[in-house]
Amino acid sequence: MSHKIQIAPDGPIFEARPDETILQAARRNGQILPYECGWGSCGTCKVGLVEGSVDLIFQDAPAVSPRDARRGRVLACQSRPTSDIIITPPPGHWEGLPLPCQECTGELIAVEELAPEIRRFTFRVEGGAEFLPGQYAILHLPGGIRRSYSMCNLPCGDTLQFIAKRYDGGAGSNALADLAVGTCITIEAPFGVCTLRKKAGRKVFVAGGTGISPILSMIRQAAEEAVDFNAPVDVIYGARSAVDLAAGNELAAAAARVRHARYTPVVEMPPEGWGYQQGFVTNAITALINAPTEAEFYVAGPPVMVNSVKAQLKEAGVPITQVHYDSFG
Repeated sequence: MSHKIQIAPDGPIFEARPDETILQAARRNGQILPYECGWGSCGTCKVGLVEGSVDLIFQDAPAVSPRDARRGRVLACQSRPTSDIIITPPPGHWEGLPLPCQECTGELIAVEELAPEIRRFTFRVEGGAEFLPGQYAILHLPGGIRRSYSMCNLPCGDTLQFIAKRYDGGAGSNALADLAVGTCITIEAPFGVCTLRKKAGRKVFVAGGTGISPILSMIRQAAEEAVDFNAPVDVIYGARSAVDLAAGNELAAAAARVRHARYTPVVEMPPEGWGYQQGFVTNAITALINAPTEAEFYVAGPPVMVNSVKAQLKEAGVPITQVHYDSFG
């Protein structure tokens, strides 16, 4: 049976369908709270359970600690109401969502090799594909595997494009890489709040590896809409080697169309004659955060890289409200 969810103390009340999680019900009803992974590893969607009961889907979710259990905190993405409930989300995080999440069928229509083991996958989505640049989708892959991937294209037409790398032993990445053109899968989208803020001011975009996907989408948006931030815009893209800078030429071309923007590729193992920065993206950021900290940072890439950048920015005194990020393995 359905159950009511109330946001304490005076927030909206909405209904959760049978077998629907708190997060799914919130999204369907046009409500949003922070979330990223959708399966229990990040802890971003953690809420307080004030009243009522829930069924915990993933009992041993990495993001839930014994202290959370003692304090009645649960993951919205892993909790199904078994009664009417009242919850308390993090202060200030609930707001109307202009693009509610939808479940649709996507047909794989093209696969493009961008770099060794890195490909761009294009899906045609029935009914159109609405999202905001910087958002991501959850792909339902063969074998019951669900994985999150950020879109790299602009939200126009009926296609979703994702840049993804195949990893040895990676169940999700291999399931995606093995899809044949013409295969149809279920796609849930859009998710995520790491989207472009168009207000004037300095911006720093940091992409690592396939984290180029959401960064490319946002830079394309800024170029297409002729957004003028009236301040310097730094676009940093890091990879292990130059050949791993998948779609780097596309990111550079998009950045060239944004006023005041500068594109900086960074590689750990540069080829002979490399005329750009060597090392990690954190090296390229150092000079930028020695300046005043009014800049907004957009960070996407492997969890290790994202966590390193977040720690670096925190140590430099950059407020967390000025850091927007996505981290998928």
